[in-house]
Amino acid sequence: MCALQLHAQDADTDTTHAGYAPVLSGDVDYIYNVNGGIPTLLPQINPLLLLPLGSHLLVESRTEFTGFFERRNGTSGDYTGEIFKTVDYAQLDWLANTHATVVAGKYILPFGLVSERLEPVWIRNFQDLPIDYSIGTRTSGAGEGGMLRGVIAQTNSASVQYSAYYSAHSGVNQLQASRTLGEDVSVYFPNRHIELGTSYQRFREGHHSNNETAYLSWQPLQAPFDLKAQYDRSFTGQGFWIDGAYMLSQVPVANAFMKNVQLAMRVQDFHPLHGGGSGVPNIETQRVDFGVNYYLKSNWRIISSYGRQFTSKQDANIWNTGFTYRFTWPLWPEKKVR
Repeated sequence: MCALQLHAQDADTDTTHAGYAPVLSGDVDYIYNVNGGIPTLLPQINPLLLLPLGSHLLVESRTEFTGFFERRNGTSGDYTGEIFKTVDYAQLDWLANTHATVVAGKYILPFGLVSERLEPVWIRNFQDLPIDYSIGTRTSGAGEGGMLRGVIAQTNSASVQYSAYYSAHSGVNQLQASRTLGEDVSVYFPNRHIELGTSYQRFREGHHSNNETAYLSWQPLQAPFDLKAQYDRSFTGQGFWIDGAYMLSQVPVANAFMKNVQLAMRVQDFHPLHGGGSGVPNIETQRVDFGVNYYLKSNWRIISSYGRQFTSKQDANIWNTGFTYRFTWPLWPEKKVR
């Protein structure tokens, strides 16, 4: 048996003495979506600013500019639409030590795998978010208030992470949030590349309700495979999704090409409770997706997927094609150590 280490460490190390440079990062994406025969164009630009203020303070913010264009007559005519701007988060982080980071401002709600980690298009395997994504992310996907997060304990064989937050109600433009409180705890086993986690949230507006999730992430050591799964439950419904992706880097034939190909599959199932609603379907919904992505470079890929959605009212085919591009630019050169 091994004891978990609880000793906090300071954020400063010898490697931080060279100074701190602000960074502009983000992604540029373009998605052509056909849902039930209705085509939609979805261009996106999502800049992210990281502004370090010494070794313990960081200002970070991300804004989405998303276009939504449909044919004037549904399936015919010219494309018409508009561009929407959304401030995803704007927060100040104070890194006290390795056990505690204090966050203040508008922050992404830490609920399950998707909201903080897989929500950006350039990261996730499929362009559409899970059916039950709104569970734990109402109403804007962000909180307005404070959060405490960090590593509870860590050894060579396990690491325990936590997040705890309280959000006040806000109706200010671009700073909308609901009154919620919650937590997220996960355990990561580095020797096996397995993470197990759970999140809880108390939604305290309108009908007060609980939201819960349990999730799994696994990248086996022997194969370029990535498996993620999550179960969600709320007052309005419960469901799960399983998402697996495999890089063809071990295929010996035409390896220069095949090593950049990713095959993906996702299965989803959702059952409404108390009539559903609040961002989730009001009828039972199942969906299966298949995707093929090709990485031109590590930060630039061509994406494509086909999905079939099954409901008691009407089944539908869902197609997506496009590209994602990730960029990172230091805003001025880092100071050199003399």
